[in-house]
Amino acid sequence: MRLKITLERLRYKASFNKQGYEELPNGNTVNTNEKLFDFWFGYYKQSLSQSVSSNAFDYLKDKVTIIARHDDYFVQAMSDTSYTITLPSPNSKTYHVASVNPDYEVNGYDTIVLSAIGTTSNG
Repeated sequence: MRLKITLERLRYKASFNKQGYEELPNGNTVNTNEKLFDFWFGYYKQSLSQSVSSNAFDYLKDKVTIIARHDDYFVQAMSDTSYTITLPSPNSKTYHVASVNPDYEVNGYDTIVLSAIGTTSNG
């Protein structure tokens, strides 16, 4: 089933990143999150009844579903957790790609389920 999406729905800007490590002169290593590119997206709204009927409520608890123009990086990120996506406020967290429903058609849109990465404090 092809989604009917207009460009106006893609009104938020997120960044697609690649996590890595950098060694400091003192020998410590720090995590880096290098931005590869920005992309426009929209939030995918699913009714509560759809979530409950599909037994997806617990699964979706710490997840956000977005829609974006198709990019093979999204598909690759599903199996490579070094890729992350950072969303703007109010969801300004960093996420892994949990699943993708890719649309390989010309001007296709991917439906992407993002899973929040556990936050740790550096202190």
